[in-house]
Amino acid sequence: MYKSHVYLKVHLNLSSKLYVMFDNMKHLKLIIIGLLFLSKSLLAQEKHCATEMSTTQIVKLRNFQSELDQNKNLLKKAEIQYIPLQFHITGTDQGVGYFKIESVLQALCDINNDFTQTGFRFYLNGPIKYIDNSDFYRGDIEAIYNTVEDYKSAGAVNVFFQGTGNQWCGVYFPDVDVVFVLNRCQGTNATTLTHELGHFFGLPHTFYGWEGGGRPSEFYVEKLDGSNCRDAGDGFCDTKADYVSDRWSCPLAYNLQDPNGIFFKPDSSIYMSYSSDVCQGRFSLEQQLAMQSDLNSRNIAKSPVNSDTLNPPKAIYPSELDSNLNPKAVQLVWEKVPGAYAYYVQAARFGAWEFLNFETITEDTQAIAKLYGTWSYSWRVKAITKANPCGQYSEPKSFSTKEVLSGIQDIRFENGFKFYPNPAQINRDIQLISKTDGILKVSDLSGKTILESDIKAGLENVIQIRKSGIFILQFINENGTYTSRVVCEE
Repeated sequence: MYKSHVYLKVHLNLSSKLYVMFDNMKHLKLIIIGLLFLSKSLLAQEKHCATEMSTTQIVKLRNFQSELDQNKNLLKKAEIQYIPLQFHITGTDQGVGYFKIESVLQALCDINNDFTQTGFRFYLNGPIKYIDNSDFYRGDIEAIYNTVEDYKSAGAVNVFFQGTGNQWCGVYFPDVDVVFVLNRCQGTNATTLTHELGHFFGLPHTFYGWEGGGRPSEFYVEKLDGSNCRDAGDGFCDTKADYVSDRWSCPLAYNLQDPNGIFFKPDSSIYMSYSSDVCQGRFSLEQQLAMQSDLNSRNIAKSPVNSDTLNPPKAIYPSELDSNLNPKAVQLVWEKVPGAYAYYVQAARFGAWEFLNFETITEDTQAIAKLYGTWSYSWRVKAITKANPCGQYSEPKSFSTKEVLSGIQDIRFENGFKFYPNPAQINRDIQLISKTDGILKVSDLSGKTILESDIKAGLENVIQIRKSGIFILQFINENGTYTSRVVCEE
């Protein structure tokens, strides 16, 4: 998958003609990233980007910037373009360390907010993909270049979330056209992914030429008056001069000095700077136009998809304060929401949502939560569209579980009645044993009785349920009525 010859421009401007040639892309990438990491100041930062713009990207960008000066009609409001984004969550070889689905969906909400002015609307290309690969999980560069093509989805922006590594918070690899983001760097309202997508669509850092603590030749140090704005720095005339390649809080604690001796502070609002996430909030107009041009050349924008904010579903089961549920298979059921692409559902002990015990995305209106122990849980669900997972959750419902005998998965009533397995399968035997005679009634959630059977004490009574779903069991004997539920699966 490597090209036989690749040219790396040594100077960080287009006018320079000095190139170094390598015979192997793998060696080139290792050298590029290695040089980047040698910067002591960069390594000292908690967050940083390891992206190196390719020569092809820079040539393409400079050509576009030249067109900006010649054709002012390019400066127009952007139309909405819908862009498929494929999320990949990496874990170790043992399947440990996954990024939370909730965090992935939040990232989609955040980037759509950040890219509003560009006209870009990102949407889920398909189900989130899970990759159990320890090399990817720790951001091994050689492994990424050797095998990432095996995981990519064609015609989409591919973003991989990794769990460990100190090489970067985020990086865009131009030659394999993928973005990697460290899990801990993409919290709510973080701009790491926004920054890397800026690179994906052809934007350099605002401090281009100063990466890793370096300094370009004086001719290419951008002046505050904008007189060399097309030739120096990022080449955009509506982004302020910036020489800072370390993370910084706004405003910058010290002043910079341009070649004319003017002291200033860089603009902290631009996503492509290294200012703190809380400082950033925009792409400049010229940056927006450059990204739109890059997107048009990629031919990956698709037809409009639903981006409505949907009302939360109504939770059906478990209802409030249901108790003694089998933790190994708690059926969660909710009403269908018109226009929903899928549903995101989660459960947590005591409603502590920051510590989820279960989460999933499903296109169905039910899911089986595999929990544990005898605990009080809460659950909630929200309806999502492909381009908008940002709606409200349903009102949380609480229930409690009771651990059952290992390997049997039964539910016990106070009078000694028991049945198993639970969950059961359609058209398969459900065994029922009781210490007393009685009558068993089986009803669906609407209250309709679908089955009634006499239960004899001490015998292995058998029933079968012929459709999938959640069913109410009522055992009636001389002592009263005892109620529980059974899940029946295909």
